[in-house]
Amino acid sequence: MNPREKLLQTAFDEIYQNGYSATSVDKILKKAQMNKGSMYHFFKSKKALALAVIEEKLMLHITSKYEPLTHCKENIIDELIKILKNREGFDFVNGCKLNNMVQELSPIDKDFKIALEKIYLVYENIFEEVLNNAVSAGELKHDDVKALSIFTVASFEGCLVTAKKSQDGQVYQTCISQLELFLKTLSK
Repeated sequence: MNPREKLLQTAFDEIYQNGYSATSVDKILKKAQMNKGSMYHFFKSKKALALAVIEEKLMLHITSKYEPLTHCKENIIDELIKILKNREGFDFVNGCKLNNMVQELSPIDKDFKIALEKIYLVYENIFEEVLNNAVSAGELKHDDVKALSIFTVASFEGCLVTAKKSQDGQVYQTCISQLELFLKTLSK
């Protein structure tokens, strides 16, 4: 990992585990085994570092996980549900990386809100493409796939935060099974 990437990954992990407000630049630098000069070579401030974390690391986290679904040509809804249900290795104590950042950062800073909203739009667009593929394949019937994609992402994220509240993967599975039942009612 190059120094910039190491700094981004360390900041991503620290912000996820402790929140932006509780994470100091000194703590990030200590964990990354870097000095302030190195950080300021790449980023002019803690905020600039956090924005890069959102725009690069968090965006990659979302796209790498869900974009492969856009290539699915059959059993699309089943594949979508399979990915949503699979939370192997998910940290139900700390919760969803995106949801945590949205909850903490969106209300405190316009730049954070815009960057996080951009990720949500990409996320919803991925789901819209997947659901449109399901409609085209005859697996799903729905007149407003855009609205359905927004609802699906919101429901999924809601299931994650509900499980975080309980710190229990079984709560997540119970919740996500209801989203599965709903999507199955739209199947042809």
